[in-house]
Amino acid sequence: MAQGGREVPPAFRCASTGLPLYMPVVTTQGVAYSYAALFEMFMESGGLPICKETKERITFFPAVCLPLHHYLLEEFAGPMKGRAKQDDATLSQKYGFQMPNVPDAPDQPGDLGLLEELECVVSGEIAYEPCVLSSGSIVSASCVPEGGFRRDPNRLVACALHGQAPKKSRAVEAVLQARFSQEYNDRGMELARKGIEASGKYASGECVKFPAEWHSFWGLGCDGCGVWPIRGSAWQDAECKDAAGFHLCGPCYDLGFHKRVLSGRFNQSRLPKNRMERVAETECF
Repeated sequence: MAQGGREVPPAFRCASTGLPLYMPVVTTQGVAYSYAALFEMFMESGGLPICKETKERITFFPAVCLPLHHYLLEEFAGPMKGRAKQDDATLSQKYGFQMPNVPDAPDQPGDLGLLEELECVVSGEIAYEPCVLSSGSIVSASCVPEGGFRRDPNRLVACALHGQAPKKSRAVEAVLQARFSQEYNDRGMELARKGIEASGKYASGECVKFPAEWHSFWGLGCDGCGVWPIRGSAWQDAECKDAAGFHLCGPCYDLGFHKRVLSGRFNQSRLPKNRMERVAETECF
């Protein structure tokens, strides 16, 4: 049950466990999972998890979707406290990893801060038919380009996206409809007046097809875009001592993702000045 005795709706429950989402991540297929639950799926499947809803292969381990996370913490504070303890214990005791270090609220308080987080990073308007990239960036379905995104449209995020063309997230749309229904409906009517296909012609849930001859680094996920396993070339922080390490795919390394961040998907301790080295194809993880 949530605050005021309200039950957490199905839209805000993990597709794997059925429990309320905690530190939610949204796949390219638009399906929401709790961070720890999806990580377990990757580990238990040898890095080849199948989506519980769509039965499609999950290629990316996404970053936390911050607006969804912030909404859930505010709206369902009671259930979130229990979920935090449970998932923190799962990751630390079972795998020796830490949950990501993310803020518990938007930079600005109140609805204004949440509304800003729900803006499409391409159009700057409220996201309509919202899709979530593996970086956590939100885009409107109509803004997904042909062939998907090759790099993150958010200029503050220097990661490659390997042609991601995500489908609409029902969970994020549920937040918009619950908290900003008037603004959301107005945006839909505006797109209709302009003759723009709101559902997005290219929001297909697909990504680039990796060449079969590319080497797969089994056990390694990219701390930038989240592709798992990394294919082609892989790089690692030679000075990061955390159990998870810090790894990047070739395109994220080329974009300089490692020079902009102090941690990775699992709150690893590192510095942007740390030395990066290429991972040999003979290394095992």
